[in-house]
Amino acid sequence: MDIDCVDRCEKTSIPRTANDITAQWLNQVLAPHLGGHRVFCAQAKPFGEPGQTADVVEIWLDYDSASCALPDRMIAKLAARDPQTREMCQTFALYEKEVSFYQKFADDTLPMPRCFHAKFDPHTQDMVILMEHLAPSYSPAYGISLEQVRMALREVTKIHARWWNDDAIKRESAVVQLDDRERWRNLAAAGVAATEAIKSAVGSQAEVTVEVISVYQDRLEDVVRYWQTRPFTLSHADFHGKQMFFPNTQGEGKFALIDFQYPIAGPGVFDVSRLLNLGISTEDRNASQAGLIEDYFAALAANGVATYSYDDFMIDHRLGTMMSQLINAAALFQTDTELLASECAGFGLDWKDVWLLRGEAMLRELNVADFLRAI
Repeated sequence: MDIDCVDRCEKTSIPRTANDITAQWLNQVLAPHLGGHRVFCAQAKPFGEPGQTADVVEIWLDYDSASCALPDRMIAKLAARDPQTREMCQTFALYEKEVSFYQKFADDTLPMPRCFHAKFDPHTQDMVILMEHLAPSYSPAYGISLEQVRMALREVTKIHARWWNDDAIKRESAVVQLDDRERWRNLAAAGVAATEAIKSAVGSQAEVTVEVISVYQDRLEDVVRYWQTRPFTLSHADFHGKQMFFPNTQGEGKFALIDFQYPIAGPGVFDVSRLLNLGISTEDRNASQAGLIEDYFAALAANGVATYSYDDFMIDHRLGTMMSQLINAAALFQTDTELLASECAGFGLDWKDVWLLRGEAMLRELNVADFLRAI
């Protein structure tokens, strides 16, 4: 796919707000895609729902000719203006990695938005990703249905199969590597820092979560060495409803994944674990999990990976469940819980169940603490 991977005009600035996205700027960055046409005028305004780690701008474009093949609506993802969010993203290099991901991995045959321009400035930490507007597709967020979970697990196998055990992704800076000890120490530290907030929120109901955080921190070196022996691929690593778009009720639109801020060169099952954690209530997961896993295996085989065993899946599922709950803990430490509560309440859900208790149940069922001790 033709992406403006390295900006051909070094003077092209990175917009910081919607006001910076003008027809002049769009003509500069879209030049490789315009086919001789020009953007006649453009209107940009902040998206109705704020992004969790970035500012999102919606753009309407008019071209000098109706024959221009580019869409008349786009989305620009910009570095967050909020200082706390921006600092968190800098700590984990989220902007740098996502821009690099779109520059190197975006492909129209995979379930992700078409990207027209991506750029990051390491000095200012500014970034922009200009991509297709996915309407009429929509994101169900925390209201994701069981059938949408099933579709997402099938679709993500297209990514997993493409890079299954491909050593090339272990050399990519856009992808988090499983031997990145500094990153995993930072995650452990965020988890430990969140333990008091976890106890305050749900008391002893999440005691296994606190235990797993402690065991993970103590056995970090053993865990890092162990999971490098596992089958690997390109894992989205934050695979849940807020990162997904689905066709609308009339079947219009497509499935697409967004927010590739920390894809991992690790087990693809990390994505399965993440979605089972954040996407389904414990009751529904217990009733549907076996079938969902079977569907994932079938889709993986249909895309060319037929050698992955159920025993391997369960090992990686324990690691993925640990990882998902650690991410939840880090989010609890770094995010205003009132925001989490408000978002979940909009779907009739209790944020404590979504962000803590579902994962707690998975950790218990899979006996993750003892699994980590045995590594």
